[in-house]
Amino acid sequence: MQNLERIKQQWAKELPELDTSTMELVGRLQVLHKHMTSAMSETFRQFGLTDAGFDVIATLRRSGAPYRLTPNQLLEQMLITSGSMTSRLTHLQKKGLVEREQDDKDGRVHWVKLTDAGLTLSDKVIYEHVNTQKQLLSVLSVKERQQLTEQLREVLVRYGLE
Repeated sequence: MQNLERIKQQWAKELPELDTSTMELVGRLQVLHKHMTSAMSETFRQFGLTDAGFDVIATLRRSGAPYRLTPNQLLEQMLITSGSMTSRLTHLQKKGLVEREQDDKDGRVHWVKLTDAGLTLSDKVIYEHVNTQKQLLSVLSVKERQQLTEQLREVLVRYGLE
């Protein structure tokens, strides 16, 4: 954070008329994002997963039994490219966490499904993930978290992102 203050002071010296308040806010959001992402990535690594791998198994897990989706359904929910999806699925399949299967009734349809090992792991990692998030936000009161959540939701709504 000292770096952000130094940057603000440098701009104030060089261009005193420049309003850096937006730069300051965005910079603080970026620092916070990096800190939180790092902590969550560490949680995933404890289970042998990457952020990307966790994203796939969490999406399959929250889809409900039988914990399977088509690759296109996964793409819709995860907002990534098909090339990225193929790479993620191949990696998770090698680890025995997902399997690809052809539909019994329509051979053109393929499913990505959590294996028993993937289901077991997803349940373990999601609880740790939520615990990590709780720890990260423990510096805020419940009321502060609710207020911040609402303020950020409003920003997203105004951008048309929610």
